[in-house]
Amino acid sequence: MTRPEPFAVDGPEDWHRLSPWMMAVKPVELLPSLVPVVIALVFAGSGAPLFTLIATAVIVPFVTVVPWLTTRYQVTDEHVRVRSGLVTRKVATARRDRIRSVDLTASPVHRVLKLQKVKIGTGGDDESSAVVLTALTVDEARALHDNLMATRTHRAASSPAEGADPDDPAVPAAEAQVLARFQTSWLRYSPFSVAGLALAAGAAGLAAQVANDAGVFSEGIGFARDAVDAVRETAIGFVVLAACLLVIVVGGVLSVLGYVLNYWNFRLLRHPDGTLRTERGLLTTNAISFDERRIRGSHLTEPVLMRPLKGARLQAIATGSTKHPLLLPPAPIDEAMRVAGLVTHERAELTTPLVGHGTTARLRRLNRGFLGGGAALAVIGVAVVTRVVPVPWLVVGVAAVLASTALGAVRARHLGHRLTARSVVIAPPSVARQRVVVDRDGVIGWASRTSLFQRRSGVTTLILATAAGAEHYALVDVDEETAATVAYDVSPDWIRPFLTS
Repeated sequence: MTRPEPFAVDGPEDWHRLSPWMMAVKPVELLPSLVPVVIALVFAGSGAPLFTLIATAVIVPFVTVVPWLTTRYQVTDEHVRVRSGLVTRKVATARRDRIRSVDLTASPVHRVLKLQKVKIGTGGDDESSAVVLTALTVDEARALHDNLMATRTHRAASSPAEGADPDDPAVPAAEAQVLARFQTSWLRYSPFSVAGLALAAGAAGLAAQVANDAGVFSEGIGFARDAVDAVRETAIGFVVLAACLLVIVVGGVLSVLGYVLNYWNFRLLRHPDGTLRTERGLLTTNAISFDERRIRGSHLTEPVLMRPLKGARLQAIATGSTKHPLLLPPAPIDEAMRVAGLVTHERAELTTPLVGHGTTARLRRLNRGFLGGGAALAVIGVAVVTRVVPVPWLVVGVAAVLASTALGAVRARHLGHRLTARSVVIAPPSVARQRVVVDRDGVIGWASRTSLFQRRSGVTTLILATAAGAEHYALVDVDEETAATVAYDVSPDWIRPFLTS
């Protein structure tokens, strides 16, 4: 049977089917894994059409009707349970007192059919710890979300009128507070994404490989032959410059497209019960709800290409199944600071000056950068000596040394830490400037790791352990005295037995 309206919890024997439109959604979800099967059926169809017809008649019901017929779910006062499978039976259960997040997702197919996918997280780190309802109607999904996250029938802070029933539907419910909303001006940050450039460069390399395998460069066909001949007659410097410009332009376009698809209509909401909710997406909509009380810090990232425009991305560091909930997509850093002040109350920690890790840490970053560029120069030098490439390629090797050394200097400049009254602030040695803020009460342990080269330099890496976020954050290349001081200041009772007088 289907779930009745309005939403009501089930008894032990009450089970419900998902929407019948699951039979249309399931094949779309399985499409990537079905591509090899479809290709095999197409090729087999030319030689054995009867076999293809029989295989299709078996496969289509198996991926459409059978999953819907064999899937049931129930929502009781104690748990949410989903049973599925025909040959191998699977039962996924989420205890209500262990539910940490409820995500609502709607792909284009879901949206056309007015469905939503519900993912219930229970605090585990892998996908197997989540309970998933593939296809519920929009009303059912939202009612289930509100019931599990306890965001329904919350009243405003002011008391109802004397004699009024607080459970009376006529009494207005408290509205969710909008903490941040998408602004079209944020689109100026979208072209400056390294991911878009990497995707464009990868696509260009793949296209070149396919063209080479097809014989376009050696034999050529039509205008392609003329284009290849024109490229061969052009100076190599102009060809490289044109290729770089093409990658930058295409990468920028892909970055804008990805930003719009992922973050359009972004909203960050706070419900009266302390539940935070993010909503975003153009074609595929995504809504994630998580408990604000489970936030243990924040992570601010200023991508290297966005820093001139003062752009940043803000994430929370939280426990539960959603360990890195997005608080703000790439947006003005002032807006990120405002949201951090509202949600994590760590605006001061994100702007406080850091304690540097000293000359040794700086030299280690510079040495690593120089050695990386030096390796590239050595490879090019060998190629020049063996006449694989012309001598002017040495300029590329020298440029690689200068660029990698400069990046090492940037990483050294970003490295640092700071202890505040409530948090541990860590800045990793990355090209993109980052600030990781972990609340002191979120620290659950300490560890240190020292390589052979670090021992020779008298430094170590202090690792902060926490149940939230990435679960470990490193203070890289600090001297041993600083490492002991930091750990003792945050967790004196744990560290005292290991200190010598």
